[in-house]
Amino acid sequence: MFALADINSFYASCEKVFRPDLRNEPVIVLSNNDGCVIARSPEAKALGIRMGQPWFQVRQMRLEKKIHVFSSNYALYHSMSQRVMAVLESLSPAVEPYSIDEMFIDLRGVNRCISPEVFGHQLREQVKSWTGLTMGVGIAPTKTLAKSAQWATKQWPQFSGVVALTAENRNRILKLLGLQPVGEVWGVGRRLTEKLNALGINTALQLAQANTAFIRKNFSVILERTVRELNGESCISLEEAPPAKQQIVCSRSFGERITDKDAMHQAVVQYAERA
Repeated sequence: MFALADINSFYASCEKVFRPDLRNEPVIVLSNNDGCVIARSPEAKALGIRMGQPWFQVRQMRLEKKIHVFSSNYALYHSMSQRVMAVLESLSPAVEPYSIDEMFIDLRGVNRCISPEVFGHQLREQVKSWTGLTMGVGIAPTKTLAKSAQWATKQWPQFSGVVALTAENRNRILKLLGLQPVGEVWGVGRRLTEKLNALGINTALQLAQANTAFIRKNFSVILERTVRELNGESCISLEEAPPAKQQIVCSRSFGERITDKDAMHQAVVQYAERA
């Protein structure tokens, strides 16, 4: 069994931890040079603020809607991520840091002592108590299904942040996969989604029901592995020491709409020199 823990609205939530007066207030976090929105609290999302939206488009709304704005503080976010990792490692057999706000957890043997769902709630409560951050927890026999279960925590609020997909609740698995768009499946990107849609595969359930030989022949072994994982066959193991990244990106956004070719040319030259 695997669990995927995902901190809700991570950057914005980190800022709120140290500003408890903003608990129910709309908060956004801007990119390095305050060019665009890179994080939104649920209250900010409800106002229609989009991820990646340029700051100059939001500036006026800030005053009208009383939005609290923060420049990104990556040292803080890294520190908070490490605190969450420490909590999870103290309670779990093994943890894989998947991203700054997502961690896979190995639950092997846990179900012998406690139900996975109860354990998920314990993880969630402990992280909240020790860090002030709220997270969703998806639990399933495979990492891909755990990702889908975590997606469901945002769709099914009645589960209070923990969705467990086990052999005992097969109907829940089928219901979830029938609701989840195929583009939301872990590892299925935009272009792959378009190709699958063209074949009439629009949901995770339809992908799970696809013939594995057909998928391998017409797409890839990687997508075949995804199909197997959606059917409960674990093909992707936990990586406690993830491999080195193959690329790193440094980018900036202009703080306002640019129509000056010279300014654009200068920016391109500067980044070409860095490369």
